[in-house]
Amino acid sequence: MTRDILRAAIAAVIGIVVAFGLIWIAQYAGSEISPSEYDTTTGEILIPIGSTIALVVGWFIGTFAGSWLAMRISAGTGAGWVVTGAVIGAALYTAVDFSDTWWIMVLGVAVPIAAVWMAQRAASVVTD
Repeated sequence: MTRDILRAAIAAVIGIVVAFGLIWIAQYAGSEISPSEYDTTTGEILIPIGSTIALVVGWFIGTFAGSWLAMRISAGTGAGWVVTGAVIGAALYTAVDFSDTWWIMVLGVAVPIAAVWMAQRAASVVTD
């Protein structure tokens, strides 16, 4: 019992590291493709749609990969959902902190949930 809990905790930590690493890579690629601009008249930072698309794709890829890996390591689904919770929490925190629009917040919840659902199905296909 203790071994299973420890295995799930380690799997969740590894999955979170993988997920956030992949999200960071997607954000970096998005900012290189279409960098943000500073508007000197209003003082706002203008983030182009290319960077936003890269972020949403990063949420999906990061959550899918991190959750799938956590589920495979732990031999259960709980660790994958913990990874998803961490991604959703970070996405919502960032969206609220930068005063993003409501649809970014909706995508920050919906995209990771869709990704973990697909990862759970993929992990169960592999284990059967």
